[in-house]
This record gives sequence, structure tokens and C-alpha cells, in this order.
Amino acid sequence: MDKKHFFSQLVLYLLLINNDNLMSCYLEDCTSDYLIMTIRMLRYGLHTLHILVIVNIIFFILIYRRLIPFGPSNNSESNESSLFDLPSICLIPKFDPWHPTIAKVIRISPVYRCPTNKKPLVDIINYSQLKINQTVNQTLYRGKITHCVYYKIGRNPDEVHFRDYSYTLSKPILIQSGVTNEVQDADYVLTRCYNDPTILFNGNISCDYSCAKDQQSTISNHPNSTTSYVKSQNLASKSNKLIQEHVLTLMRRKKPPFSYEEWVRSSQNWWQKLSQPKIMPPSILFIILDAVSGLQAQRALPQTVAYLKSKGLYSFSRHSIVGDGTFDNIVPLFFGKRSADLLVPNVKDLRYKFETKEARMQDKKKVWVKKVVHYPGPFDNDSFIMKNFSRQFNYTTFFSEEWKESAFYNLKNGFHEQPTDFYLRPFWLSVYDSSSYNKFWGNSNPKPCYLNKLLHHLSLDWLKQFLEVHSGIDQPKFGILKLNEMSHDYMERLFWIDHDLKAYLEDFYDRGLLNNTILMFCGDHGHRQHRIRLTRIGGMEVKLPFFSMLLPNWFKEKFPTAVTNLANNRGVLTSWWDVYETLVNILNMLENPSIFDPLKVNWKSSTPGISLFHPIPDRNCILAGIPEKYCPCVRSNPISIETVIIKQLALYSVSYINNQKLKYHQHLCMQLELKTIIQAEVEVLPTVKNNKKNVTLSNFTHSYTVLFETEPSKAIFESKLLYDPSRNVIQLHSDMLRVNLYGQSSTCIQDKYELKSFCYCISYHQQLLAMTSSTPTITTTSNAITTASNATTTLSQLSSSKQINRIEKKL
Repeated sequence: MDKKHFFSQLVLYLLLINNDNLMSCYLEDCTSDYLIMTIRMLRYGLHTLHILVIVNIIFFILIYRRLIPFGPSNNSESNESSLFDLPSICLIPKFDPWHPTIAKVIRISPVYRCPTNKKPLVDIINYSQLKINQTVNQTLYRGKITHCVYYKIGRNPDEVHFRDYSYTLSKPILIQSGVTNEVQDADYVLTRCYNDPTILFNGNISCDYSCAKDQQSTISNHPNSTTSYVKSQNLASKSNKLIQEHVLTLMRRKKPPFSYEEWVRSSQNWWQKLSQPKIMPPSILFIILDAVSGLQAQRALPQTVAYLKSKGLYSFSRHSIVGDGTFDNIVPLFFGKRSADLLVPNVKDLRYKFETKEARMQDKKKVWVKKVVHYPGPFDNDSFIMKNFSRQFNYTTFFSEEWKESAFYNLKNGFHEQPTDFYLRPFWLSVYDSSSYNKFWGNSNPKPCYLNKLLHHLSLDWLKQFLEVHSGIDQPKFGILKLNEMSHDYMERLFWIDHDLKAYLEDFYDRGLLNNTILMFCGDHGHRQHRIRLTRIGGMEVKLPFFSMLLPNWFKEKFPTAVTNLANNRGVLTSWWDVYETLVNILNMLENPSIFDPLKVNWKSSTPGISLFHPIPDRNCILAGIPEKYCPCVRSNPISIETVIIKQLALYSVSYINNQKLKYHQHLCMQLELKTIIQAEVEVLPTVKNNKKNVTLSNFTHSYTVLFETEPSKAIFESKLLYDPSRNVIQLHSDMLRVNLYGQSSTCIQDKYELKSFCYCISYHQQLLAMTSSTPTITTTSNAITTASNATTTLSQLSSSKQINRIEKKL
């Protein structure tokens, strides 16, 4: 029986059983007009039913096509590539990482070689004991080391502003007989080794700070008699008998093992969980490389990426930023909020009231004016998702980020209470203060060594310690390891660490240290200030950070649908909102093992994101929660910078900075002028009348992106503007982005976080002029639009651009 005959019989039967007259007529082989009319009605109903069935099938496929796991679920590169070639609402071109425009601006320098004659005099054994290395003493110091002491490093609980710019040191403790007992009450220690037996050790006992030969005036005694307060950058003055100062990390377990049985017994609905399959909570490890895009990972980390792909790595080449810098992207990632929600000045708590001085120009002279500043934070009461993992399932947590001016501490108050079990902020502060670190005024050190190792080894060695001590499946972990030094300022440095990263990760996997771990290996955004940013590809890849995931084998076996969805989602537009929802998914996994199947669970996201373990539909930036100025979807084409409208748009943008952005700060910031236009793109907007969703776009016909440089600040901005030629109307489409570093040139306005990239301080410019013995008149008028025709090179009296660069580095 064919389908048509089956449907005919079915409909006829339904009609017959509901109509007694028709049934009797049918059984008696009736040929009356009544039967003919009824059959006609039957045919009409049959056709209607066919149409309804077909429409419903099409509707189901269109709406739920992403809920059906189509295609391959393996991780081969050919399958991955085919996903990216599928038509999409969001067009993101596939660029060659080594396109000629990119290859000519990347200059890979040889790996910096740290000195081989600087080795630690004190080693860590058994994770918690300190031992003097007599081999190093004999070979490098001819056995002249008389003794070593150590100080326990702690977080300063009495710091007025709780911004973690200081830490505590205990009294010095002698390493007797060359080795200590287990140190169980400190995570980090500062060691000092001397060649004079009377330094901090008078006879048989430690004489602490009373030793006349090692007075440490810059360390003030803390009210607690066992500790001393140390402000960052003011570590103790070193005795000339001090041979080496070195910061070491210790490791110990701080939490008992996770017991699934105890967790079930303590649950309110424990009887329901008895019938569920036993699932141990997976560990989560983020390794975040600052300012690394997907294309840059392909260029600089081929060994590491190839190794992880051999383990089953899932790479997301259509992954987008949702903000400009690190803070703007990790807040959605780990807090599920917009960064602006956290950047609220703390004006209620007097502990966070800062008194500072502001440089202003009065009668062509610089004067200092007192000013009260309120920075945002602390962020203790915000929903840091790691705390949920720790609270609900006893995860051991850690957070490490290199640099003092890091994401939560750059013009922010950080955390009042320690946010994670292992918090490496005091470690990094003490490392940068110690004599074994090459002092440098900025962040990225031209000599990025700590004794005989490049700085990234400090992070990876600590991670190795942590994983070894917490290796059990009953020791779930959630950690964030952020590396800045080797990628943030110098894009080419990332090439240096490829071999090391691969070696560490290979060691971790070979020894089973990551068997229960979901690894998220990623950047936070692309490179924003490198000269690559001036190319069209560089302008794209800054919006496409590197993001990849590697799942443990048991997870793939237990949740095949989730893994299939994850593989398919590599071909759609994703963002940090989606990764946050993925973490929320994992958090709820034990409570509800069906959490990865949206057909079984009524899952509702709390953000614009969708879990990567759920099917994500083809979508645009608006649906993905990506602001317009960060949207990587390409709809524009290059246009000549000589076009008249491009010059008008650039002038409009400069005027907007001067008269809108800096309207109330012209006493601090110089008027900018257009120097040159670098590149431009245009998009013809679709004609949509009465666009209720976006009234603004319906009033314009073209969208332009213009990259231009200003003077005297040498700032390079990217501006997106709307234009309607019929009305000759220009309007800013989204906020402007600065694409090069501003360094110290905006310190006069540092409390205005959103204006730092626009303001070029008058006081800073005066310093430049003074250091070159040139004093042209500086005016601070608030005239309207500054045109390119009357633009002059304000710094033309300076001797050379190289001289200016040298002076700026000093400032």
C-alpha cells in the first residue's frame, strides 16, 4: 500500500466513523448524490491534510534543524573546514595566517637567552620543604654561601584600599642544616642567601631586624609581631652581603576529597539521585594567552596546536570578542555580566576614596590640583562563577595573572577577600620586587627572565606543582592561568614559547594529570596595538580571539550528544557569553545529567549566550550579544582613502573626540587634529522601510569604517559611521576604538577609564617639549571642528621621531 492510498483510507475511515448516515451508505454501496458530495469533501480534506503535513515537516526542519545532530562528530580537520565553508548569516572570511600583508609586518626575533649562571640557591623538595642547593653553592659561588633564610609571603589583610598592591613578610626563618621541615602555612616564600654569617643570624639564633648589618628601613613592622608589611616596588633594601633573593612556591592540599556518596546523602532530593548514573565533577582549566587571535595561534603555536589536535582539540575559528580589552571579555566569561556593570565607581565606601593630584594648565603653567578619585570594585559580591563550583562541589580553585597592572587591578580595586583557594597575586608582586627580576618601568620587560628562566616558566611550573598535588579524580579543580608577558605587548614573543607549551602539556597528558579535565586553551582578544592592526586582516583578527576546548575521554563517552553539538558549533558565530553558559551547564551537570540535551531539559540562558553543548543556530551579532563595533561579520569592501567622503568622515570623527568625548576635559587634554587616513571600507545598507528594530539604520544608506591617525598624540583610531548622501548627514554608528598604545600620555585623566584612549594630556606634552628644550605655545581652546587643511605638526620642532620615542619611554 503506497502512502497516498494509506492516507486516503485513513481519512475516509475517520469520516465514516463520525457519520452514521455515511457509514451505512458506504456499507450498502450507496451511489446517491449524498455519497458523491461526501466524496468530494473527502478529496478536499485529503489535499488539505497533505498540505498541512508537508508544511509542518518543513517548519520542523527549519526551526529544529540545529537540534538534530547532523554531520560528523569526529574532529578531523577536513570536517572542521567543511563546517566553515557552509553559508551563514554572518560572513567571516577564511584568511591565510601568512598572507603577504601580514608576513611583511611580523618580525620574529631570536628567543631571548636568560643567563645560565643564575641558578636558584634554594630548591623546593616534596612540595613543601626548602633545601639549600650545595651544588650551585660550590659551582657558582665557590662555597661562600654561609646561610639562607626564608620569609613567608602573605596577603596584606590591613591594606587600606584592599587593592592587593602590597603583601606581608614573616620574620626571617633560618634554613637550619640546609633543609627545613614541611612549611604548611604559606603558599609562597621569599628566600635570601648571604655570605656573612652575622647577617640575620647572630650566633645560633636569628636576630631578625635588630641585626645591625642588615637594617631594612623600608619595611615597617606590622602590628602583628610575626609579619612585616611590604608595599610593592619597595621591597627591603638589600645588604651588600645579600647574594641572592628568590621567590618560591609551595604546594599542599587545602580541601578534602570530593565524595559523590556524601554529596548524594546531603542533597534534598537524594532518593532521585540514587537512580542516576554516578558522575564525578570534571576539572576545568583555562590557559589564557593575552592578545592572541585564532590566526596568531596558527602562526606562533603550530607545535602546541598540532599536539592538542592529535588529542581531539575543538577549535572555534568564528569565536568573537564582546568588548575591547581583557576586563571587557573576561567579565562576561566568568561573571556572566557586561563589564560596564562592574565598572561602577565605589563612592559609598570611604575605604575606596583616593586623594590624588591632577595636572592642569593655568596661564601656560602646569599646576597640581587635589582631586578625589573613586575606582570601581572590589568585586567580591559579584557572581564569580568559580565560587559556585567551590561552594557546590568543593572544587579547589586558583587564579593567576602576571603583571601588577592586571585585569582586576588596572584602575580597579580587585578583591577584598581572597577570591580563590590559591591566589597568586602576592606571588607576582613579590617576584617583580625581588632582586632576581630585571627591573623595568613597564610591563613587558625587554629582559623577561627570572634568574635563568623566561617568565612563562614560573606560571607553568606552578601549574605543574598544582596538578601533581591535586591529581586525583576526587580532587576537582577550577583554575585560570593567564600569561601576559609573552604575548601582550610583543606579538612576536609568542613564537618563543611554542615548544615549551607543547612540552608542558604533553607531560601533563602523558602522566594522566589532565585525564578528568576540560581544557579551555584560548586568548582573550586579538592583538590590538601591533602594526598588524593597520592591515585589513589585522583589523578582523583582533575581533576573533583564539578559543579551543579539549574534553576528557569519559566525557565524550558519557555525553555523545553534547560532543556532537560542540563539534557542530565550531561552524557558527560564538562569543564569551556562550562559554559562560557552557560553564553553567557543567555546573548543573551532576544535578541533572540531561542538562546537555535541550529537548529533555527546559534550559533558559541568563545571558545572550547558548551553551556550546547545546545546538546553536546560525545567527548574527545582535542575537549573539556582540556589540556592533566588535562584530566580526563582514559586509563591507575597501574604498580609496582619497574619496572625498572619507576625508569628511575622518574629520567628523576627530571633531567628535574633541567636542563630545573630551568636552568637559579640555583643560586637561589637548585638541587633536587629523594627521593621515590609513584605510577605509564601505557597506551599502539594505533598503528597509519602517525598520522597527533599528530606526537609525533605516535613515542611512551607507556604513563606513575609517582608520586614521591624529596628532600630536600619534593615536590611531577606528571609527564606524553612518552616512546618507541625500541629506548629507553623518552619524557615529558605534564608539571609536583606539588601535595603538597610549602609554603614559593619559595619566592626567586616569580615573576616567573610558576616556584614557582619547585624552592626550597637556601636561604630558609639556614634559616632552621641556625635555627637548622646545617650548611652543600650547592653547586649550574649545573651537569647533579642527580641519585637516589647517592641521600643523605640533611636534615639528622636536629633533627627530626617535628622540621623541626615547623620551616617551622615560615618561
